[in-house]
Amino acid sequence: MQKQGYWGFCFTLPFVLQLVVFFAFPFVFSFYLTFTKWDLFNDPQWIGIRNWTQFLTLKTFWLSLRNVSYFSLLFVPLQTGSALILAYLLNQQIRGKTLFRMIYFLPVITPWVAGGMIWLWIYQNDYGILNWLLEQIHISPIDWIRSNKWWLVIGSIALVNIWKGAGYSMVLILAGMQNISKEMIEAAQMDGASGWTLFAKITVPIVSPMVYMVMILSTISAFHAFDVFLVMLGDITAVADRNMVPNILIYRDAFMNFKMGSASAMAWGLFIIILGITFVQKVTEKRWVHYE
Repeated sequence: MQKQGYWGFCFTLPFVLQLVVFFAFPFVFSFYLTFTKWDLFNDPQWIGIRNWTQFLTLKTFWLSLRNVSYFSLLFVPLQTGSALILAYLLNQQIRGKTLFRMIYFLPVITPWVAGGMIWLWIYQNDYGILNWLLEQIHISPIDWIRSNKWWLVIGSIALVNIWKGAGYSMVLILAGMQNISKEMIEAAQMDGASGWTLFAKITVPIVSPMVYMVMILSTISAFHAFDVFLVMLGDITAVADRNMVPNILIYRDAFMNFKMGSASAMAWGLFIIILGITFVQKVTEKRWVHYE
């Protein structure tokens, strides 16, 4: 028995060390840094709650929070809804559905640099395909990414993120749909359910736990958005305050201005906000999520 305990300890030790080194220690140390002034080169200096009061009174932080909230309000429902519809369509008996699944999942594995270049060309003001289509119906070209209207820029970037992430959410929901028994569908059809009724009254309630999980993951992903803004907005040092998001602000403070304490405080503030939103989603779960 002692020998089994010894080998069990040996086999779990790498995982425990990984957990301590790459999660527990950074988690605790980053919280400690929120009360210090540290530039990565000198020893941290204790300054109390100054970092917290500074970022809470920083106008740019609240602008970034406004932007990422707007980004989330667009991204989460649109991606979840599109993923649900795609999953439902690809769960039908159609020819070439494996090929369609691969096509819709392709953006997920496309590198951000390549995908961003494609979308920058689509959004291009003078010769982009989107503005060309608008010109065909006599609408003036729109400067989607360089506009002075923050809501237009953030909305355009949200569309890119939906294109990139919908395939992954589709696969998760599709996995839930494939667990629906044929007998249940046939019984509903015998009772007269078809089309929209079958989708809304049978399919959606059964896959609602998977849809709920997709919404949670999409919300966290939206508030953590960094890559899409970095690729679409270009030079990180030149991002206007009106288009700022928290992760770019945190990155700029931490690795360009070497204000690790300030960046850690903002990161923890963002963590608390995400935790609060997740809690609200958890409270509303019982109203529409159905577990068997």
